[in-house]
Amino acid sequence: MFTPSFDTQIDLLEAQFQDVSTALMGGDPAAMQSSFAAFQRLTIELVQMADGVERNQLRSPSRMRKIRALASGMVILRENLVCQSAYVERALEVLVPATRQKSTYAGSGVYGSSIRRSGEFAAFAA
Repeated sequence: MFTPSFDTQIDLLEAQFQDVSTALMGGDPAAMQSSFAAFQRLTIELVQMADGVERNQLRSPSRMRKIRALASGMVILRENLVCQSAYVERALEVLVPATRQKSTYAGSGVYGSSIRRSGEFAAFAA
């Protein structure tokens, strides 16, 4: 009774993984949000199913292969999402320069500058 529902859940998760990949490649924020939310929900359900079962039932080679494939695919998706995020941030800086972050010490001089007077003592900038 457990095996078909667990295997069905893995199959649903694989199908949703494909939807997440498609949404990420399409670049539509609304599609990404909904597909990631559905993927997260299915993942939580799978973990809850796995918690109620003995570990030896989960260790079939086909299940482990599918779960490992999903895990490695998630790493790739995460890297692609980070790259896309960096691309969007850079595009935003180019289009709207006011969004660029200011440096922490914006008013300081150039590193290695010459002597500055600080009160009555001469100070060297390193």
